[in-house]
Amino acid sequence: MRLLGLTSVILACIAPARSQTDQFKTAGAVLENYKHALGGVEAIRKVQSETIRGEVESTGKPVNSTFVYYARPFKSLIKVTRPDGTQVSSGFDGKVSWSVTPQGANIDKDTPIDAIRRDADLQYALHQPDYFKKLELAGVSDFEGRSCYWLHGTTNWGKDNNQFYDVQTGLLAGYRFQSDDSSAAPVTALFQDYRNFGGPLVATKWTTLSGDHTQSFLFKSVSYEPFADSIFELPPAVKALLK
Repeated sequence: MRLLGLTSVILACIAPARSQTDQFKTAGAVLENYKHALGGVEAIRKVQSETIRGEVESTGKPVNSTFVYYARPFKSLIKVTRPDGTQVSSGFDGKVSWSVTPQGANIDKDTPIDAIRRDADLQYALHQPDYFKKLELAGVSDFEGRSCYWLHGTTNWGKDNNQFYDVQTGLLAGYRFQSDDSSAAPVTALFQDYRNFGGPLVATKWTTLSGDHTQSFLFKSVSYEPFADSIFELPPAVKALLK
């Protein structure tokens, strides 16, 4: 969800994070501790299908929308149903990034394909350095009231990216980054309320803040049951744009 997205951390069922007195000296050490805090490399690698259902809170909207999100490695689909019953959907089939709204279909030609593939990487926690020209430990910094290891990097497509990992838990607290489209608008993303659904820990509240707009995805359920790859087939309206 490109989104991609923000407080209490439920620590039951996870492998214990390293001692709070440890001081990591490199970005690699922080990322290794993050994988450990999520539940370990094998727990992350086992996830080959993911279905998430929940609600969307948005600035100025008194009633929440609902969503269902499907993901497999380098493929994704999200369907959002608004309170009035209209639906917005977007997806990536491994090659084409698209969206369909009541106003029509669109193919994303603005966002670099590597950024889209990154957002659809179901095992992103295992591959993070692959997407960066540079990723370094910048020190320990306050992020939204939490003491965090601050990783500063530049993506392969030239965007500034800052990641913050909670010193106490090892878990990702959030990002500050340039949006991947041509606007390069500053965005803050917060990740909160980690829970275990039978796989690695999942942040069940993702909040993105850009300008005066705030949007939160609230996860109600997460399933790892397999589903047919055909779910990612391009809608007819999108296929028509490719002709």
